[in-house]
Amino acid sequence: MKKIGCVLAYGGVNFGTLLQDYATIAKIKELGYDCEVIRYKKRLSFFEKVKLVIRMIQIGDFSGKRRELNKKWFVWKNKDYAKSRDLRIRASKRFGRKYLEPLFVEYEGYEALCKGSLNYDLVLVGSDQIWSPISLYGNFYNLMFVDENIPKVSYASSFGVKEIPDFQKTATKRYLDRFSMIGVREQSGKHIVDSLSRNEATVVGDPTILLTAEEWSEFISDSQIVIPTPYIFCYFLGTNIKAREAVNDLKTKTGFTIVAIKHGDEFFKYDESFGDISLNDVDAKDFVKLIKNAEYVCTDSFHCSLFSILFHKKFMTFYRFNSNVRTSRNTRIDNLLDIFDLNNRLYHNTIFTIDQNINFSLIDERMSEYRANSMEFLRKELLLAN
Repeated sequence: MKKIGCVLAYGGVNFGTLLQDYATIAKIKELGYDCEVIRYKKRLSFFEKVKLVIRMIQIGDFSGKRRELNKKWFVWKNKDYAKSRDLRIRASKRFGRKYLEPLFVEYEGYEALCKGSLNYDLVLVGSDQIWSPISLYGNFYNLMFVDENIPKVSYASSFGVKEIPDFQKTATKRYLDRFSMIGVREQSGKHIVDSLSRNEATVVGDPTILLTAEEWSEFISDSQIVIPTPYIFCYFLGTNIKAREAVNDLKTKTGFTIVAIKHGDEFFKYDESFGDISLNDVDAKDFVKLIKNAEYVCTDSFHCSLFSILFHKKFMTFYRFNSNVRTSRNTRIDNLLDIFDLNNRLYHNTIFTIDQNINFSLIDERMSEYRANSMEFLRKELLLAN
C-alpha cells in the first residue's frame, strides 16, 4: 500500500482546522492509501528568531503574534477566562488525540525532516492558509524539505491574501514550480499560482465538503451536547462589535436564545456580557452539532459558514478583517459565497436579510458537483505516488 505523508495545519483549538484535517485523512484512506501526518519540531537559533521578526516587519502581519500575546496577558489577568479557555483546549485535545495524533510522526530539526521525506511515496500539503506570506520562511508548508524525487501535491491550500509581496515572488515561484499538481481553495490563490509558476492551479473544495451532510451527521452522532431549541448559534473569531449588536437585534425580533462560543481568537471584553448560554467544554464534533441544530447561525468563520450551507441553515456571515488592509484574509469567505451564489449571506448593515429564502435544492446540486470534481482531483493527485 502506498504511503502518503500529509502536512496539515494542526489546529490547536480551531474547530475548522481540526475538522478539515480529519476530512483530509478520512478521504485519503477511503481512496485506499496509508497515511501519516508529518510533524516538524523546529530548532531555531537566536539569530534565526531575529530574522523571523524582521521578516514579519517586512510583511506587516503581526496579527497572529498580537493575538497570542493578548491571550497570555488575559489568561494571566482573568482567572475565569483562563478556566474557560482551558476547558476548550482540553476538549480540542481530546478530539486530536482520538482522530489525528495516532497518525503523527515527528521529525526534530530540519535535517531529520528532509531525510524523513524519503519515507513516503508522495507528500501532500493542505488545507487552510498554509501559504500565507509569513509561512514562506519555515520551508515546511511549501514542501521545500521534500526530496526532489518524491512527488509533491497540494490540496485546497490557501495563501490567505490576494497577492504576494513583491520581495517574496521569486521564492514563491521556486517552491510552486516543484509541485506536480496544485489544488487551491480560492480563485485568488489560482491567480497567484498561474501568474508566478509554470504550474496551473485548480480550485477545489475545502476538505470538509468532501464529506456529505449525511456523513457529518453520522460522525457527530455520539456528541453529547444538548441545547433547547430554537436558538441562535454564534461563533465569532474576531472582535467585530457590530456583529454582536446585530445578533442582539435578531434576538429582540425572534426571542430566541443566543448560544455562543466566546473569545474566539483572543479575549474580547464585549463577549463577557454577550449571549445567553456560553459554551466552553465543546470539541469539534459538538461544534458541528451546534450548527446543525441551530435555527440561525451568525459567524465570521469560514468553516462555520460552510457547515451552515451543508446543513441548510439560515445564516449570516460577517467579515472578520478589514478588507482595505493588505493582510486581510477575507478572500476565502468571498470565494465560498461566490461559488454558491450566496452573497446575500454577507452582512451589509442589517441582520434581517438572514430570513431571505435560500434555494437549497440548487445549492445541493452545486455542492454535489463541486464535491465530485474535488474528489476526482484528489484521486488524480494520489495516483502520482511512486
